[in-house]
Amino acid sequence: MLEDINRSPDFHRSRYGDDDHLHAAISWIETAWKAAGETGISKGYDLIRRRWSPAYPETTGYTIPTLLNLAVILKRPDLAEMALRLAEYLLKASDPNGAVVHWQAGGGAQPVIFDTGQVLFGLLAAFQYSGDARYLDAGVRAGNWLVSVQSSSGSWVQYQHLGTEKVIDTRVAWALLLLDRQVGGNPKYRLAARKNLDWAVSQQDQSGWFDKCAFRLQDDPLTHTLAYTAEGLYESGLLLGEESYCIHGRKTADQALAHQKPNGSLPGTFGTGWTRPAWWSCLTGNVQFARLWLLLYRDTGEPHYYSAARQGLSFVMYCQDMETTHPAVRGGIAGSFPIYGAYERLKYPNWASKFFIDAILAISVADGRITSIVYQG
Repeated sequence: MLEDINRSPDFHRSRYGDDDHLHAAISWIETAWKAAGETGISKGYDLIRRRWSPAYPETTGYTIPTLLNLAVILKRPDLAEMALRLAEYLLKASDPNGAVVHWQAGGGAQPVIFDTGQVLFGLLAAFQYSGDARYLDAGVRAGNWLVSVQSSSGSWVQYQHLGTEKVIDTRVAWALLLLDRQVGGNPKYRLAARKNLDWAVSQQDQSGWFDKCAFRLQDDPLTHTLAYTAEGLYESGLLLGEESYCIHGRKTADQALAHQKPNGSLPGTFGTGWTRPAWWSCLTGNVQFARLWLLLYRDTGEPHYYSAARQGLSFVMYCQDMETTHPAVRGGIAGSFPIYGAYERLKYPNWASKFFIDAILAISVADGRITSIVYQG
């Protein structure tokens, strides 16, 4: 069966429409929130253990902008209320400096750079929507902490999950630039973001592949982390008005597109120079690159970006179980396809659904069904 899926360009077609898939994913996120006691959003569902994980501050953070975009587009104030309740959870999840620890670390653990940056997206979106200064104050504290612990190279060496310096922190730089745009008057956030972006670019080879892009030094990077890095560069370049950063993000997006299979999927990992493609697919990486290709379609008008995005999104729609009665599975997006692939094996992580929704909204913009996306993250 797997061999047939990899060969056939038609095997991935869903019989449901975009809106059906969108609403199913929204319902899954609501279920994940309820499973965590309506605090943050559960990290996800584990099929082997048959249980939901606790709330995950990092991914709860960057899901808030997604929920607020949905609230505006779908005219669903209940989703806005949910987003603001998640923001309240983030206020409690941050330490007095505004920093955030990893979801598994427990009390007294060191905070994490990437987690703090992703929570910053949620705090800023909650402030922009509600005008509640508490969210902005917490965001400023988070930004100040991030700047204070940055190394002279522009990377963040301390406070890294698993102790590994990572280029995915371009997504932290993006959040700092949004903070700079919100508060103005102090160049430190912009300078810190630019330093990190320059360091990340120094880790990119001519093919668009990044060193230091995996969670562990010995691992090949996921399409998920390659997409994190590329989208951080591209979005930051747009905010700064500097095309050079966008070009570096586009280079990675173009290489990923070149490795897209006829059925729309991408290999789950790549080795140096896009070698050693994995036999399985990371579904989160698929939809992240689909969204990035749609940004490139918007900005260049080149139709192959739209085609690749539609193909990639259609593949993930095929993988989304729309018919099971299992509430922890229906509408969710698994970590890998097949589900026993190496990334989040036999699990449904919340961020897969978040990025899936973002990609559906992006293709809705491209198709002219909605006009724009307001909240970033």
